[in-house]
Amino acid sequence: MGLIKAAIGALGGTLGDTWKETIHCASINNKTLLKVGTKMNEGSSRSSNTKGTDNYISNGSAIMVETGTCMLTIDNGKITNIVTEPGRYILDNSTAPSIFAGNIKDSLKDLLSRFTYGGTPAAEQKVVYINLQEIPDLLFGTSEPMPYFDPYYNTSIELKCYGSFSIQIPDAEAAVRFYTEVCPKGVDAGDVMAQDIFGKDQYKGEFIQALLGGLSALSDQGVMYAKIQTHLTQLAQEASRNAVDWTERGFTIKRVAFRGPVTLSEDSKKRLGARLEADTQLDDRVQKAMMNKSIANGIEAMGSNTGSGGGMMGVMGMGQMMNMGANLMGSYNTQQPQQQAPQQNAAPAAPAADTWTCVCGAQNTKKFCSECGKPKPADPEKWVCSNCGAENTAKFCSECGAKKGEDKPKVEPLTWTCECGAQNTKKFCSECGKPKPEAPKKYKCDKCGWVPPDPEKPPKFCPECGDIFDENDITE
Repeated sequence: MGLIKAAIGALGGTLGDTWKETIHCASINNKTLLKVGTKMNEGSSRSSNTKGTDNYISNGSAIMVETGTCMLTIDNGKITNIVTEPGRYILDNSTAPSIFAGNIKDSLKDLLSRFTYGGTPAAEQKVVYINLQEIPDLLFGTSEPMPYFDPYYNTSIELKCYGSFSIQIPDAEAAVRFYTEVCPKGVDAGDVMAQDIFGKDQYKGEFIQALLGGLSALSDQGVMYAKIQTHLTQLAQEASRNAVDWTERGFTIKRVAFRGPVTLSEDSKKRLGARLEADTQLDDRVQKAMMNKSIANGIEAMGSNTGSGGGMMGVMGMGQMMNMGANLMGSYNTQQPQQQAPQQNAAPAAPAADTWTCVCGAQNTKKFCSECGKPKPADPEKWVCSNCGAENTAKFCSECGAKKGEDKPKVEPLTWTCECGAQNTKKFCSECGKPKPEAPKKYKCDKCGWVPPDPEKPPKFCPECGDIFDENDITE
């Protein structure tokens, strides 16, 4: 060792580049996307290699690969090795590039081209480690309300929310895409933190767009806004599917978490409040309770009359109001159908003629469903076809195809006689199966307009202008 140390003093940095190093990933946490590899014991007084070139890795050096990382060796700006399997690897600058990754795709192999240096050191080399673990706690928030069509209330509302999401670079191919499309380049480029990327407005805006796509998918599946938080896994999958640009950059959305309830904008609160109040008042029991309360308040107000006549007028007013209330309640109660005692083994009553079934399955007789509040569907308008007399509800007749309000003229089928003597209207003979013969071709000169005496048998050349008869002269 002493002789080698002395030789280094004589030869300087040239011989220093022959020392073999061990390069590892010093520390990579769930906030780091890329970590530049460092030499073990670098700067330590126990290391004898103090004059090696910073941007050169000696041939035969060891490179350590940790679990959950993808190691890339960069040589003169080119990716020369890709490793995801943990272990210890020896660098050999005289061989072809290597790929140590489980279930690697063929497309990734095309990213590396064969190289040899013949023992000559490369000018710039470095090792980078890309984190393949899930990167959590990336914050997001809606500066503007997001539109959402609520299928339950059948109306468009605006949502506000905030929370966090996580991303992941899933495999070696994605790691190469991430390094190629996103990471800064050059030997002096340092570590890349998740906040350096996803703290930018560009990525925040792209995430909100992907989230809107996920919300639209939930709306199509019938999820009301109040239950969105119970479909977060599905929302993350839909958002990741919509984040096409992120997939091309090597990472995908893994999870989405709301840090608080999904709230409505003020306009949406008023709209849904009015809708709920209207739905509530459609209930017969609620209507009866509201009438009882109004009558009771009126009786109380008249009974406390302190005007001229004093208490007598108040008593008389109370009596009149009680009579009025009794009459109103009596008339209201007489309108209610009387309940009869159920009969043993009686057949179920048939539904009323004006009964309709809502999409939620409830039977109704009013204009709105008593279960979900949806309006009664309009009856389709019926019309009678003037051409064939069929009754229809759509725009075209289901029998003859005539458009609503228009007469479709009847077209008699053309008949033709087969060689066997059978009369037919279809493309093939119903007796012998022979095809319908083609109509004879007729000719007319396309230059001067001359028509042969027998249009089916023209001469070779037009006697008027000398033009040859060919397919351009066929008239029918």
